[in-house]
Amino acid sequence: MGLKTIEFTPKARLIQILGEHLIKDATVGLIELVKNSYDADATSVEIIIESLNSKESKIIIKDNGSGMDEETFVNMWMNPASGHKEIQKENKKRTKLGRLPLGEKGVGRFAVQQIGNRLKMYSKMKNDEEELEVEINWRDFDDHSKNLSQISIPYQLKKNEHFDKSKCGTILEISELKSAWSDDDIRRTATSLKRMKSPFKGANDFDVSLKFINCPEEYTKYENLEPSDILEKAHYKFYGLIDEKSNIDFEYSFNMPGFKSKTKEGKLNLMQDFGINAGQELKCGGFFVNFFVYDRKPKSLKSNAISKIDLNEMCGVSVFRDGIRILPYGEKGNDWLNLDNRRIQTPGETIGNDQIIGLVEINQVENNELKDKTNREGLIENYAYRQFEKLLIGVVSVLEKEMRDDRKIVNPEKKKSEESVSGTISDVKNKLDYLTKFIKAEKPEDSANLMSEMKSVISKVDEIKKLANEEVENYEQVNKMLFNLAGTGLAAERFTHEFARLVSGASSSLDRLEKLLVITPRMKKEIEAIRMALEALKNDIKLLGPLFYVKKVAREKELDLLQIIKNTLLLQQHALEKENITLELEGDSFVVKMREGSCMQIFNNLIDNSIYWLSKKSEIDKKKIKIIMDPKTKVTYISDSGPGIVNRYKEKLFEPFFSLKAEEGRGLGLYIIKEILEEKNWNIQIVEKDEYPGLLNGANFKIIFVDKYE
Repeated sequence: MGLKTIEFTPKARLIQILGEHLIKDATVGLIELVKNSYDADATSVEIIIESLNSKESKIIIKDNGSGMDEETFVNMWMNPASGHKEIQKENKKRTKLGRLPLGEKGVGRFAVQQIGNRLKMYSKMKNDEEELEVEINWRDFDDHSKNLSQISIPYQLKKNEHFDKSKCGTILEISELKSAWSDDDIRRTATSLKRMKSPFKGANDFDVSLKFINCPEEYTKYENLEPSDILEKAHYKFYGLIDEKSNIDFEYSFNMPGFKSKTKEGKLNLMQDFGINAGQELKCGGFFVNFFVYDRKPKSLKSNAISKIDLNEMCGVSVFRDGIRILPYGEKGNDWLNLDNRRIQTPGETIGNDQIIGLVEINQVENNELKDKTNREGLIENYAYRQFEKLLIGVVSVLEKEMRDDRKIVNPEKKKSEESVSGTISDVKNKLDYLTKFIKAEKPEDSANLMSEMKSVISKVDEIKKLANEEVENYEQVNKMLFNLAGTGLAAERFTHEFARLVSGASSSLDRLEKLLVITPRMKKEIEAIRMALEALKNDIKLLGPLFYVKKVAREKELDLLQIIKNTLLLQQHALEKENITLELEGDSFVVKMREGSCMQIFNNLIDNSIYWLSKKSEIDKKKIKIIMDPKTKVTYISDSGPGIVNRYKEKLFEPFFSLKAEEGRGLGLYIIKEILEEKNWNIQIVEKDEYPGLLNGANFKIIFVDKYE
């Protein structure tokens, strides 16, 4: 037989795969489309979000870029991966505005289908008599039986309706949005747009605006995309230039109210001083760094009028190419330089990811070995990238070295947060004692003073709660990567003990108050408010007790599984109600012998995961969690109606630090569950819906409380 040839015949669903797997989510897709406008020489991009979370929902992206005529649309837009941008980069051919394209793979247009199922596109080049109209239904590409060549895209040239003759640009109108947009999605999108341009070397001739039409009034606050002034308020600043020989010229400054400010310049070689890339050719190229570090203690933030919300949104190290940000670097939870791991080793000496806002500037000419991944999720981790990463860690080390003396001045004696809590508790006790004595006077004419004292007690209880949250947050900053979070547990155990005593004392004072006074309706309302708040706190303390008690290793005991599950559900009650999630319990309970806190931790993590993924579903969809207990086999199933788990990720889900929650996940929950169970020779598995009657269409976990070696 002679040699034969054959060509690929791609199925239509290849387009769907490109959109869903190359672009992570709708926010990334939107940013990708804005970058396309930049590449088209747009100076202005307007994003309009209209009638959100309704049947009429749509997102419109308008730009004044070069636009497309029929020839450009047919020969370039309809020929993905044509490589014309890559060729343009290689030849260093700049646009009329002097730009090199940010994209190069030719697949960014498929970001549209990650946002919605329908696209109407209008485009026009300058002075054209007609505009181009294209309409795409991305669902057409879901047909498994059709080849890609069998799907036709209708388009036409028609009289200008959207552009003046002398104008040009492109309009993308995306409808039938694929998923509901939560408040957090809107906030994250607005933050990403706000942070898209570098505040130092950003494209000055490129502006992005955001507008909401027929949306909740509170969303209008996100229309302001002006950069925050938080950088100017940093306690420590560091500007540096790293050249092609690993030399760094830097300027360091310290600014903390109440202390003498200072500025210092320096120069050193990262190879010689820190052993970074010693003896190696620098492939990544030179770059600029701008680091801003913050002392996160409430008093320090307040002294410089720094918003904790802004800091939480902006913290992390971002990378900008030609002034435009590369995702996901600097996103919430994206600690790509592993700063938190370094901080665990030497807390107080090193910088945590939530303390720094880093802006790293590269460009396409000098840093051409730093290339984007096809999925737009960062840079390809090649030799140049690894050098780049090591150099940046070296620069952070330089900054930490400069900060060391100033940190000692600011913190001559570190007072523990628990001392503040203890002081506040004492203050509350004094207030309650005074209130009790005051009550004994039984002077109705002094009821106004009495009401003032009662409100003061409420205020103090709120203050304790705030201090407690700060206490837990401070411990989590140091210990969040540790398996057992021992420091947090110890701190929480001490706090719960003291706080429980305080709650009991406050409750007793309320009882005496009612007996000693003639209660007016207004006073009764205030008393009931205090009582309800104290009862809620008392219940929370009881539930948290098993999770945080680490003074000594908890003993194993026989536990009624149904009761453990009910206690866990009480902790999650608010989240379940907020997301309108229905919960079903099936089967009969059985007894397991283990530590109570560990058992609660298993179910709390699994239920928390289900709530997270169900929150991503549309309000129209039914949200359900089902827990099935089988006492005969000693197996429990936790099932939900969420999006489920993609097959290729199932084996990785139990690995430490692997998370599908993007910036919101630490990747420890399922790992910890598996470790707890394996300690008893028990197991947890991901199973399919048909494993057991009644399982739902989403994620299904099977917990086996039987020794796997027996």
